[in-house]
Amino acid sequence: MKFSRNNTYYIAPLNKKIDYLKWVSYINNHSSDFIWHENTEGGIHTLNNIDKVPVNFRERVLSSLNKRVCFKEYDKKKGYYNIHFSFNNDGRISVGFERTQTYKDLQFLLEMAKYLDAVLLLNDSKKIIDEQVIAELEIQHNNRTKKHKP
Repeated sequence: MKFSRNNTYYIAPLNKKIDYLKWVSYINNHSSDFIWHENTEGGIHTLNNIDKVPVNFRERVLSSLNKRVCFKEYDKKKGYYNIHFSFNNDGRISVGFERTQTYKDLQFLLEMAKYLDAVLLLNDSKKIIDEQVIAELEIQHNNRTKKHKP
């Protein structure tokens, strides 16, 4: 497995769907790490200008402002958030990165998945990312770091 900026991860339920209220609770309990879309500058602007959104798109826009989308790691230089989370209608959470992820990111996502009684998947595959996969990635990272030290 290679880290790539284009990787999308999914937190997929073990059963039917991830519990929406449990998702909201997790994000709220980790509010120092996350910001809801509706609390971002862009989300506030969108809500203040909802009348300018065509009627047939309003429901979709408003749903993204209803604790379904959140962000992590604002990059001040680039002016955007590095990590994007979306609670999808099918009861899964998609996670996208604007930077190359690390094994530490996967550890964080796995913690979230466990809390939500779910598994972590890469690019909607059947490959589950668990502690063993993350440990192997950490070893690879440490080996590469040792090679580059003077």
